[in-house]
Amino acid sequence: MSTTPELHSGTDLRELVISLLAGDEDAATVNARATDMVYRAEIRTVAENLAHAAFIRGDRAALHTAHWVLGDIYDRCFSLPPIDQVDSLLTEILDDIRSVLENAMMADLRGKMDQSALASVPQDPETFLPWYRNFISSHNASNHPFYRDFLEDRASAEDIRFYLAQETSLDPRFDDILSFLTVGTNGSEKMELVSNLWDEMGNGNSADVHTAVFAKTLTDAGVSKEFIDSNIMLESLVCGNVSAALALSRRHCYKAFGYFGVTEYLTPRRFRSYIVGCKRLGMPKSAYIYHDQHIQIDARHGPSWFKNILLPSIAREPRCASEIVLGTVMRLETSTGYLDALQAKLELAR
Repeated sequence: MSTTPELHSGTDLRELVISLLAGDEDAATVNARATDMVYRAEIRTVAENLAHAAFIRGDRAALHTAHWVLGDIYDRCFSLPPIDQVDSLLTEILDDIRSVLENAMMADLRGKMDQSALASVPQDPETFLPWYRNFISSHNASNHPFYRDFLEDRASAEDIRFYLAQETSLDPRFDDILSFLTVGTNGSEKMELVSNLWDEMGNGNSADVHTAVFAKTLTDAGVSKEFIDSNIMLESLVCGNVSAALALSRRHCYKAFGYFGVTEYLTPRRFRSYIVGCKRLGMPKSAYIYHDQHIQIDARHGPSWFKNILLPSIAREPRCASEIVLGTVMRLETSTGYLDALQAKLELAR
């Protein structure tokens, strides 16, 4: 017999996840749930029904719920457990839910992407990089009008505030993502990732740690947690969840190399547009110091990521080139969807 009340919907599932993460029940109760295979099967069935509604039927409310549930679980993956949960089997329950929703999310993303470029990916380092740079530059995400047109020339201070709230789906955890990506690497790959991480850590100066600088930017701009929670867009949640899935699942490591490599590569040009917009509005430097730092740092890290991570990976295992490009396409496509939705929403509000 099940040890917990029955679950009937995705809403029930999210309420359960929130309750479990909040520690509303002690470890003994959670462990009883985790060892109750009937209940575990019930949870998976509810998660599968939610995934079907969200990713197969295209129910937007279900899609929101699925991404909120995934986001809640990913937040725990990037956090230290509360001391009263260290001996609980909570992760086993959450992993049942996560695996169902994550696999459905990734399958949906791949099904919607144009994967035609994968048939022509070079598998030798010498020809890969020129092809790869051209591939990125030809994509709409490489020079999206949200940055060059809207953010530089027309965005208001309130638009900037809304934009910063959306950026919280990735920026606050990028240092931890780099830590996860470092596991299992060697040689130039590990050195590049660690060098990147060291820059994220402010080169040892706690005041310059990028997450702290970004947090101050949010505070100075009046972007509170409450503001984020009430304004975060579905497309922002998607970007954050895909990022987390690629970083946390070792089977996606080569996709992650491509995904986060192109993220680094495009950052300088995007952040320049943000700074142009801030200066146009007469905003204080605290509004863009985080972005100014990344322009200088990522101008090095983007090309170095290609040279020291992607090329050695392909030299060692040529078949990973397609995986790297697949991850790159995932980033370009989710970024385009996010920026299209962001610009449309802000244009409509004008």
